[in-house]
Amino acid sequence: MKKRVEWVDMAKAVGIIAIVLGHAIHPLTDTSHSMSVLYASLYWWHVPLFFIVGGFFLKPIQRTWASFWAFVRRRIVPNIVLYFVAGIFLILTSHFLNGESWSYTGFYFVRLIYGGQTLNGELSIFWFMTVYVITVFLVVMIISFIKSIPMQFLITMVMFGIGTAQPHYHFFQFKSVPWSADSALIAAVWMLTGYYGYKYYPQLKNKVGYAVAGVLIYASCYVKKATIGLNFKLYLKSHIIHTPFMAFFIPIAICLAIFIICEALSRTRFFKWLLPIGQYSLAIMYLHKMIFDVAEKIPLFNHVWAFVILGVVVPVGLAMIYHYFKDRFLPAKRA
Repeated sequence: MKKRVEWVDMAKAVGIIAIVLGHAIHPLTDTSHSMSVLYASLYWWHVPLFFIVGGFFLKPIQRTWASFWAFVRRRIVPNIVLYFVAGIFLILTSHFLNGESWSYTGFYFVRLIYGGQTLNGELSIFWFMTVYVITVFLVVMIISFIKSIPMQFLITMVMFGIGTAQPHYHFFQFKSVPWSADSALIAAVWMLTGYYGYKYYPQLKNKVGYAVAGVLIYASCYVKKATIGLNFKLYLKSHIIHTPFMAFFIPIAICLAIFIICEALSRTRFFKWLLPIGQYSLAIMYLHKMIFDVAEKIPLFNHVWAFVILGVVVPVGLAMIYHYFKDRFLPAKRA
């Protein structure tokens, strides 16, 4: 088993906590200016962080059909299978938990196939899963078949420009593209940046300076958003992206600061509790909205901070139990 990079897991933990927090405070954004500003500012970086981290451990493939299909079997198919298995489980859970009609539930299965913006409720985050898979595919193809690094970035920047050129791309009579595939055009440049950034990160000089710069950029934008209504929005799912240049630059600057800070924190013992949150971030991504739904029905837990805590802790606990029994009774096959 490969040794995990602790600062990467810590960064993923920070990102997934921010995603859970964003979903928890969303109902308050219409009545609270401070919550509205916090909500918007979280979306500047928490989803891009996962696309950037997704590029860290990518590898180019050989230019053969055998390598291509091996890549599809290893990286693409398992994620698609998990998407449908988790989706079916959550749809059925929602049906019995909320007393939904079978006609509504049946159409929800259809929406699961189409994906993207058509998904809501417990599956509202599932757009990310399909966009992530598509982005991984695109970036691996680019780094495998385009050898010039400047050309790779040129291609992804053109894709980014196309992706941000208009608010929505329609698909026949539908108002959104299946699986939110058009969002992958935007995310590809972040993932490519992560791919090369991770390679050169150990050589980066004056990390403290970059971290301070990233924090100051975030703080400055936050204050301007709160005081004068900075016109910067980055809602990838709904494809609401104002100021494309900022949408490219600011997530990278903020995430670099987070990476540097997490690298420093990984050298201390006090933040080790973040590690399992980062390791099981996918479980949190899939399950936290269902946890919200359950907690909402219990008066003691029907509160934003209870949502955040339970939305993080419960999926981590379930994932740890699952892996314990899996490792105990289904030992890994030897190569």
